[in-house]
Amino acid sequence: MSQGKKAFLIGLLVVLFAFVAAMQVHLDPLRAKFQPGKVTNIQLGTQFIAATLIGLKEVVGGLLWVRTDEFFHEGNYDAIIPMVRIVTWLDPHQMNVYETGAWHLSYNFTDSQERSDRRYIPASKALLREGIQNNPRTYDMYFQLGWLNFNKVLDYAESAKWFKEANIRDAVDPATGRRKTRPQFVGHTLAHAYENSGNVDAAVRQWQENIRANEEYARRYAREEGNQVMVDVARNNLALVLREKETRAKLTPTYNAKFEAHWERIAPRKFRVWGTINVPNGCRVRLQIADRGFKEAFFGSFRWDIDQSQTILIDDLYVRDGKFNRTIDIERDSAIYPLKAEEYVATFTLDPRKTPREARDVLGWMGSALADQPYLVKQGDARILQKEIVLKRSDLL
Repeated sequence: MSQGKKAFLIGLLVVLFAFVAAMQVHLDPLRAKFQPGKVTNIQLGTQFIAATLIGLKEVVGGLLWVRTDEFFHEGNYDAIIPMVRIVTWLDPHQMNVYETGAWHLSYNFTDSQERSDRRYIPASKALLREGIQNNPRTYDMYFQLGWLNFNKVLDYAESAKWFKEANIRDAVDPATGRRKTRPQFVGHTLAHAYENSGNVDAAVRQWQENIRANEEYARRYAREEGNQVMVDVARNNLALVLREKETRAKLTPTYNAKFEAHWERIAPRKFRVWGTINVPNGCRVRLQIADRGFKEAFFGSFRWDIDQSQTILIDDLYVRDGKFNRTIDIERDSAIYPLKAEEYVATFTLDPRKTPREARDVLGWMGSALADQPYLVKQGDARILQKEIVLKRSDLL
């Protein structure tokens, strides 16, 4: 290459870098207006720093997210989480990436019978907490963490805490950065979380607030169809909760559900669980088999390097005609259930707070009608049924 061409290219590069720098100086003051909040520091290797030098992090993040979508369609799930990590570092305000990544961790890593690998739940929670830290002024990330606890973990009190935070924040139009009213389902889901956790008075107050907010929403957006339906839904739910409150307040601890549960080894990594319980059809007895002394990990910051030596299996056993029965085969799932510990605990639980509405008419909001012995366990104000069976490693292998 001639000296003239080299000089020309060097000059062109200088002009381009000057242009990028000038544009960045112009754009940086505008970022605060269109971004939901302050960015949390994330520790990554130096190989990612180069993407920041020319001020195009968000563009690179968007392109990588398109590639990640291809991984979803290809079923290449192991490649997705590292991509989520990179994209959320490049653009920590792309909230759908946090949402999708957390959903992927919670639901897509499954065993041969479609049970989720529960060891990834702490990573999912940590990813959503990071999303909250980076986007604190909008409802979205709070709602997603609430929904994870509500729908997957079934911790209704914890879900209510996050839904409450979501319910005091607005939405943001991603195209313009302008604030807008959050969706009506946020307040509705908060009321359901209060109800399912047994906090009936809070549920009543929230349905009353939902009616008021929905009426205001219908007036403000009169041209939008369906807004009056949401008002009617809130009114119907309030009436239902008030009726249930009156009915269940009359219950006393005299109901014997005749709960019993059993475990039987059939073959290595194959066993049957069954039992009886006098509750309405559609209830589920939750089975957990885990290392003795198992405690869910807490990730202070997002990472996905889970403890591969832990074993935890959770399954919901459907009750029909007072019985439940299931054969569980984990022979093909040694990576998810490594069975490294010497002892395990199989725990069978019926929690009235996690039963259909018609069951709560029999059992009470918080199990107030239950009188079973010896499996009656008190958890704060709640009364649940729980049986534990201690197993040795040889019982499972």
